[in-house]
Amino acid sequence: MPTPLEQATVRTLAWFSLTGYPVTVFEVWKWMIEPERTYELSEVYRAFAESEWLRQKVQFQEGFYALKGTLPLAKQIEGRHDRFVDALRKFRILKRVLPFIQIVPGVQSVGVVNTLSWWFTNRESDIDLYIITRPNHIWLTRLLLVAPFALLKKRPHTGAQDPFCFSFFSTREALQMERVKLERDYYLAFWCKSIVSLVDHQGDLIQFQQENRWVNRVLPHAHARSVHPYQTLRYHISFPISLGWLNAMSRTLQRRRLPATLKEIANTDSRVVVTDEMLKFHQNDRREFYRDAFESLLERHL
Repeated sequence: MPTPLEQATVRTLAWFSLTGYPVTVFEVWKWMIEPERTYELSEVYRAFAESEWLRQKVQFQEGFYALKGTLPLAKQIEGRHDRFVDALRKFRILKRVLPFIQIVPGVQSVGVVNTLSWWFTNRESDIDLYIITRPNHIWLTRLLLVAPFALLKKRPHTGAQDPFCFSFFSTREALQMERVKLERDYYLAFWCKSIVSLVDHQGDLIQFQQENRWVNRVLPHAHARSVHPYQTLRYHISFPISLGWLNAMSRTLQRRRLPATLKEIANTDSRVVVTDEMLKFHQNDRREFYRDAFESLLERHL
């Protein structure tokens, strides 16, 4: 019978195997899913070195681990390298655009999310951003961000390369993500802890982590990502003027232009949320898919 640590290790490897993302021992420890207790990193190293049960379950090469029965590890390592190189290129593009993004009225914080936050992208991957706005500015801020990129054809569409996706906004008063959490929402837990902070004028992304302490029950070893000088600007400029009086007009304009498919499902579940505190446009929300695929994989390996 596997120990609780061995089971938690396989759970974690199973999650990353869903996307073919090979992990190091440190990453297994950091992102360990629902361990029975908190573990020391040395305990995880010892388990990989000494556990015969784990040797039967995992493949190892060049310091990386993955579950057996998934894509060959050599291909996973090659894929992670290639995607890392592409992500660095995307970060360079984003850094050139960041001065414009940070001066848009209402922008308080900007965080990179999804595949780019994991440095695991390809040329067609979106540059996904989570934007925190001042109260009573969310619609105006989205309009001023989306419109220029739409005109430049840098919004997501078929065949687009390095498109900018502005599909998740919240005000600084709506940082609690439990309101959109699914049952056993592993994806959202990883999303919260993997945000890469680019702009955080008032510490809202720090407050975000404090208000989402529920994630610590799922990922107790994971700490929020530290700000790295490579991703941030050496200076920041913002315009603290209030343009809230334009928010209502911006809301009316954008609500009229919402696709019918989004209007139909808006606020019926957590895929599409359209309020004055949160704008979340994830019609193709794959959280349930990842949860079900993950749990199915666990049934086979545990």
